[in-house]
Amino acid sequence: MAILVAGASGFLGRRLIERLSVGGYEVIALTRRQVPAEFQKLPGVRWLTRDIAQDGLDVVSLPHIDAVLHLAGATLGAGKDELMFLRANEQTTVRLCQALAERTDRFIFASSQVVYGNPCHLAVTEDFPLQPDSSAYACSKLNSENWLRWFQKRHGGQYLSLRLCGFIEGGGIVDYLIDRGLSGETIELFANGTVRRDYLPVEKAIDVMVSALNYKGSRDFLPVNIGSGQAISAQELATLVCTELQSPSLIHLLDSPSPQGDFVFNIDLASRLFDFSPGSLAEAVRSYTRLRKDEVRRG
Repeated sequence: MAILVAGASGFLGRRLIERLSVGGYEVIALTRRQVPAEFQKLPGVRWLTRDIAQDGLDVVSLPHIDAVLHLAGATLGAGKDELMFLRANEQTTVRLCQALAERTDRFIFASSQVVYGNPCHLAVTEDFPLQPDSSAYACSKLNSENWLRWFQKRHGGQYLSLRLCGFIEGGGIVDYLIDRGLSGETIELFANGTVRRDYLPVEKAIDVMVSALNYKGSRDFLPVNIGSGQAISAQELATLVCTELQSPSLIHLLDSPSPQGDFVFNIDLASRLFDFSPGSLAEAVRSYTRLRKDEVRRG
């Protein structure tokens, strides 16, 4: 099975191509950056360095492609404006579809929870209202989904949009809690630590992507929420991390409102389509905390 992975050298892409290589897939790994040295000789992986948004994709020399896993694009971060998100996310999506929509009938897109904005709900389903005006990033991700809808309507095939929650390892609140706990500094939590958000180990997201490659269902555009589906408050996370680290850090609960409210996915659809089981979120956070602690010990 030949798979083209766009964004192959990124946060998700590196982990995905390793998994696909081990699984015996033929992989065409597409990246804008220099190919990481440790990935250059992965069995079954052929690297292409190209800026899709700027140059498109020359498909003449490519073999038959059974599926496209589209992970390329920009995420939230400082110094990124509307034009950057337009180019990196939407234009990349359009160019990729223009090149490949007639060569494969299966696209899998790494979308994001940001398309729902700030729903303040503990069971967000795929039919929840979408909020493209919550940020330029959210706008670009939802517009990318709309482009996929268009190409699916025009060319047919199966287009899956995996709306991913935040990752435990993604540099968010869990890393903040661990960093503070390791240094013994006070942990400060908005809204008295009551906000509950959805998180997932990145390896579970990779599990879903590989499972999606074998999904034989609806030939349509289909969004699917991918998260833990488990509600744990910021205060509970902080207590869990500090206990695992045996940290003396104090947890200071602030009355100030949080910029984000509750957000937990309903993952019934993912469980049904992909036999997805995220495991225990609390245990995943404990495991990651131990990993970070061991890394510090090793220096």
